Amino acid sequence: MWQSPCSLPAKGYFCRPTLFLNCPQSHRVVQEEIFGPVLAVQTCRTAEEAVEKANNTPYGVAGGVWSDKGSKIFKVTSMLRTGVVWANTYNKFDPTARSAGIRNPALAAKVGYMALKSICY
Repeated sequence: MWQSPCSLPAKGYFCRPTLFLNCPQSHRVVQEEIFGPVLAVQTCRTAEEAVEKANNTPYGVAGGVWSDKGSKIFKVTSMLRTGVVWANTYNKFDPTARSAGIRNPALAAKVGYMALKSICY
């Protein structure tokens, strides 16, 4: 674990930006959703191994893939089990588009008005 040496406000609940390096798949920071400036870093040797790790969590709301190879982006994104996946960007979408996670429905993403309308009618 590594934390930034930055100062924190005296009031409130804050944590320093934190990196967890070389995390095993079973580690809590890999398997649970963390709200805060926390990054769990895992290594992999192949795209298939990266997808296996990404798909091996109870979450499936969103994912992102970065590559300079278009064919690799298409291959990897087609294997990810997630509600939304971005290529070479993250969290850029039409707020009216239908969006919900997979695997654990209680963890579905919030959706816009048009998405709710398409689900409810």
